[in-house]
Amino acid sequence: MTQLMTLPEAWEGMPATFIEGALLAANANPKPLAPETWLPVLLTGGIDEGEPVALGQDDKMAVLNHFELQYRHIKAGEYALPPELSFEDAGELTEAMQQFAEGFLAVWPHIEPNWAEQPLTDGTMRMLSALITTVMLMMDEQHTLAQMQEAGVTGMPAPAELYAQLPLMLTEVVMAADDLQQGNAAKAVNPYKEIGRNDPCLCESGKKFKQCCGK
Repeated sequence: MTQLMTLPEAWEGMPATFIEGALLAANANPKPLAPETWLPVLLTGGIDEGEPVALGQDDKMAVLNHFELQYRHIKAGEYALPPELSFEDAGELTEAMQQFAEGFLAVWPHIEPNWAEQPLTDGTMRMLSALITTVMLMMDEQHTLAQMQEAGVTGMPAPAELYAQLPLMLTEVVMAADDLQQGNAAKAVNPYKEIGRNDPCLCESGKKFKQCCGK
């Protein structure tokens, strides 16, 4: 069973429920990103304190170990929300679930621009949209529903239905992000991967690829 992170004894940052959401957002990144970009959020909650904030080395290693554990569970198809965050178990929104959503949305601004750069299938776009909507509802259901109504959004499933599907959404989005990272890595290793032998060469020499850079 998936467990919340056990926080170091002298931990002075956000609660483990917040961290679970924050790390899932970081794992849903379609491009490599240095952890130092989002790690301070785990201490500040996303509030700009004006001065640089950094985790100590021991705290950083503990967080990154849990980050990796999340990823491995998802890749193995074994990830489930910890019991403290399971809507199906609680039957209602709890403070822990709101903290989880707050953590996810605190890191998401670092991740969202990378999704905007990717060519996405309709299925991935719908799943990503459903995930963000669900997390926003989980953090502040009343306000989010009011915003959706004002924007003319209709036909959405009931929030409870979305909360029950959250583990599936998280898994699908993280896996899609992982596939994109793998694709970007392959393209970086071989920038000519998608160029046909008889296509014009990318160097604009006017020759066919096989007669130029593809020799």
